[in-house]
Amino acid sequence: MENVYTPKSWFITSDGILEFINYNALDEFTHTKYDAIDHIKLEYQFIEYVFKNSAFPPEYISSLKVILDDLDGKPIVVRSSSLLEDSFEAAFTGKYKSLFISNIGSKEERLSALMNAISEVYASTFAPDPIAYRKERGLIDFREEMGILIQEVVGNKIGKYFLPSFAGVAFSNNEFRWTSRLKREDGVVRMVAGLGTRAVDRTFDDYPIMIAPGSPNLRLNQSVEATVKYSQVNLDVINLDTNQFETISFNDFFKESNGYFPGLENIVSFYRSNMIVDPISKMADFKKEDLIITFNNLINKTTFVSQIKEILKELSKAYESPVDIEFASDGKKLYLLQCRPQSQFENDNVVQIPKDINPESIIFSANEFINNGIVENIEYVVYVDAEAYSELTSISDMQEVGNIVNKLNKKLPRRKFILIGPGRWGSKGDIKLGVPVIYSDINNSAMLIEVAKRNADYVPELSFGTHFFQDLVEANIKYLPLYPDKNINIFNEEFFYKTPNSLTQFLENVENYESVVRLINVSHFKKDCKLNIFMDGEKSQAFAIITI
Repeated sequence: MENVYTPKSWFITSDGILEFINYNALDEFTHTKYDAIDHIKLEYQFIEYVFKNSAFPPEYISSLKVILDDLDGKPIVVRSSSLLEDSFEAAFTGKYKSLFISNIGSKEERLSALMNAISEVYASTFAPDPIAYRKERGLIDFREEMGILIQEVVGNKIGKYFLPSFAGVAFSNNEFRWTSRLKREDGVVRMVAGLGTRAVDRTFDDYPIMIAPGSPNLRLNQSVEATVKYSQVNLDVINLDTNQFETISFNDFFKESNGYFPGLENIVSFYRSNMIVDPISKMADFKKEDLIITFNNLINKTTFVSQIKEILKELSKAYESPVDIEFASDGKKLYLLQCRPQSQFENDNVVQIPKDINPESIIFSANEFINNGIVENIEYVVYVDAEAYSELTSISDMQEVGNIVNKLNKKLPRRKFILIGPGRWGSKGDIKLGVPVIYSDINNSAMLIEVAKRNADYVPELSFGTHFFQDLVEANIKYLPLYPDKNINIFNEEFFYKTPNSLTQFLENVENYESVVRLINVSHFKKDCKLNIFMDGEKSQAFAIITI
């Protein structure tokens, strides 16, 4: 395909991990996958330590030195590429590590950093999340062989930092449409300025740009106010002075770089007198403007959208399946970094919401960011109260809330309970803004619901495209954001606060957290009742209804 490139790449074959394990007599760890997940969580840090302090066979070291000579002074990303990963049956999206290396220093220092990263990726095959994922899908008895992709990082050196101008992910199918005018096959792109990590991870304080390549003008944020409020403010970068992966505010970076940023005219717009104005050319005086990351010119005035559409089309044809890709740009060229089969929701036809619903039977309703689906026969609701959670004074207390969710995930009947709580579940960063959980903490639930209340900083993010959301898609765990303070929506306070809390009936020593975590037995609200959630994405309506 014209004008689409791939970065320099090297591979360590998937049997390399077996040689590494045998060379260091680490075979005992291969049986830990059969342990309980809680035990694996406790042991994983030790396993990672052992792997990172193990040696590589001499022939591997010689090959790695050749790679370092070829990439002298250029940052590297070490990516996982296992046999089970990226398969058509299970994508393992985000389960294994990818690590950035600045590749700065003496030859010995660079070699040590590269071997350290490879061994850390090897160790991640024994991490709790991929093990839980494999157990769920009946893959635990398969031998996991981890290949390694060593890839030159796309981007530019700007001052002491190295970063691409922009990067992100794109999907053939859009499983979570923000307007009924979008079709599934319009796809979706999720992109950020800087390293693409902010596009695939849930962050507590930032927002990527999202577009549908099939209908790029149907933007998620239509108003000027929304565009400014939900714009990206931070960049992920490689600091070449400290040899560290870092996050820096875009404004601080722009000042440090003295206004230099390749392709800036395609990435930012000007915020003037409550108006968004796109640069006419790269000759504008960007340093005198209030800059907002919008990607307006990239979308409207370049071939980027058509390129992404063509890439997705061609790769989907080759894979005979919808795909998701990772891409990056140095401001001039577009690079394709990775491709895998796309995880997809189980097919849900258009849902017919029951007519003439008794208002007293409605537990909650929603009218934004709704996907088609029905969640039926729910017996329990795990509800994390936003105000009580925000009043917790220590990180350990907040982490304990995540531990309680993990324990309930094991105790409650699979797919017979839903999770409702504030902010962004599973986000990386400030855990005050979302319950700290990973996939194995929530994998038995039927649905994850995020609540945003007025006068709080809890803002659900349209997280489609992140590794966290892909976990939900693969497990067919439905997702819904709630905005209970909007007058059009219903939020039955009596159900959430007057129904007896059954938490201590399931778990011991949790009395101090009963005000934060409420376990609601639906039949205690109304005898012999179940909770059903109907979601009609075509009409942007969702209702949770108590039924006999």
